[in-house]
Amino acid sequence: MALTIRNEEHIKYSSGRTVVRAEIDVDTAAELPAVTGISGKKLHQGSTALIITEGKLVILTGNGKWVDCSGTIVKE
Repeated sequence: MALTIRNEEHIKYSSGRTVVRAEIDVDTAAELPAVTGISGKKLHQGSTALIITEGKLVILTGNGKWVDCSGTIVKE
């Protein structure tokens, strides 16, 4: 399992966490993090992830779901 944060943009602080819009690389969809799944950070909507083994780009929605470019939910 490997999750790499390629880039992140600080948005604000909230409840002791840094809220960021991030660009993430994961090997599989199962590795996509929850909104608060990265220690000390909270992912903001619009964060993106590349699922390397599938060659798929997914986007984090405002309700915490990862969707592909056609709007299909990849992970809740």
